[in-house]
Amino acid sequence: MKSTRRGFLKTVAHGVIGKALISSIPYSVFANTNELENGIELEKGYLVFNRETQKSVEALAETFIPGAKEIGIKIKFMEYISKDPGIAGYLDSGFWNLDTISKQRFRKPYYKLDNKEDRNAVLKHVLAREKNFINLFKDIVIKLYYSDPTVWKKLSYNGPPQPRGFMDYTLPPK
Repeated sequence: MKSTRRGFLKTVAHGVIGKALISSIPYSVFANTNELENGIELEKGYLVFNRETQKSVEALAETFIPGAKEIGIKIKFMEYISKDPGIAGYLDSGFWNLDTISKQRFRKPYYKLDNKEDRNAVLKHVLAREKNFINLFKDIVIKLYYSDPTVWKKLSYNGPPQPRGFMDYTLPPK
């Protein structure tokens, strides 16, 4: 086949469209979600977000947004951060700090704290020293929670207009 400008543009367009399609597919389609349950391997032998840390993720998400556990926030969070190893490592170190403070003060990891006042005390301590960690985690959890269609139904939101399309204002109303 002869190289032409049109052929080049088609190849580039197919690459861009293919990348957009593949990146929109959830991580769990390509990877075994059992791998995410054990954690994310950033490098060979370096695992972040083990099972205990994931329980603390779920507990902290539930502290910020009651009902986050019901929509499976843990799996959504793990899929989201598995795409960016830098954020995964940073957030894992923040959760290590959260659990360490909890274990020092109450002899339990964060997810095992039953008392709301105990959780808030640990959170207040971490917030004073690691505000960026808390804010980043909170932003991610809020994005994941409010992008779930089951939450849209609770809020009486029908969802984005893409399935029905946008109104065409050039045509007269029916």
